[in-house]
Amino acid sequence: MLTEKQLKEEVHALCGAGVRDAFVSAILTFGGTLSKDEKGYYLSYTSPDYLLAWEFGAYMNERYGYHSEIAFHEPGDKRRSRTYIVVIRGKYALELLSNIGKITLTDGEIDSLDLGVKSKITPAKEIADYARGVFLSVGSLTRAAEGLRLELTFEIEGDAKAFCSLLKKNHINLNLSGKGEKYSLSTRKIQTIADFCALMGANKGDLALQDMMLQKIVEGNSARAGNLLLANTEKSVTAAVRQYNDAVTIRDGSGGFVGVPKEIADVAKARIENPDVSLEQLASILPGKITKSGLYHRLQKMREMAENYREDKP
Repeated sequence: MLTEKQLKEEVHALCGAGVRDAFVSAILTFGGTLSKDEKGYYLSYTSPDYLLAWEFGAYMNERYGYHSEIAFHEPGDKRRSRTYIVVIRGKYALELLSNIGKITLTDGEIDSLDLGVKSKITPAKEIADYARGVFLSVGSLTRAAEGLRLELTFEIEGDAKAFCSLLKKNHINLNLSGKGEKYSLSTRKIQTIADFCALMGANKGDLALQDMMLQKIVEGNSARAGNLLLANTEKSVTAAVRQYNDAVTIRDGSGGFVGVPKEIADVAKARIENPDVSLEQLASILPGKITKSGLYHRLQKMREMAENYREDKP
């Protein structure tokens, strides 16, 4: 069973490989405050997650050569979490916000602000970085009797709608609802949660969820089948799991198959959308006429591509 701790650890590990502008743009939307005093403008970033504060500080050091310290605030109420604070002063604050599209400057002064959630991002890497920042800032993955629940909670309705729009453009549909004075995007659909993990590049989380779904298929078949049928079913499911994992491996961060031959991409897409069907059924789903042996040949090619990808991936 995938847990929130496991998923956030994987996402933080991905950020550890190098924090980029889109990620910082996302986290500043939820924890950034721009202020001005007698010394000029300063930007403060506050988060209960020490790693987010550390990643932001490391980004400022690497990108701008700005060495910032991480302070913390200990609340008087022990039921509340400690918060971590990074402060950026002077030209660095304005340059950062200008570079990531949060403000526009005229003669060194702020001309306009756009502090909300972005809905128009197209490069796959930027989408992945942005989604990671949003999830680590306002996301949760909880477990109840009904199963897993992914939820993203926003203070502003416009931010919830903007991120919902961005996800829809990447074929991920979450339910938008009010939650007291806040706004929630949520789903209990395991496939949708897995797709969101894939969008963030969290492949371990994605595969863990796919295994959960396929295990449910096996358990359902077990309840309806005898020993012989169960053995055949488990053999087919094992093959389907392998094929599904291969298909996910060659899929890129945006959910497409850039650089993959069309006939292999068609098979990969069909297997991801139909993880539990037989080879005969899978062949009937594909465009055009294809024999079982022809499908098997394409699956072998997909297997080879996936193995090469795994070997090349650090």
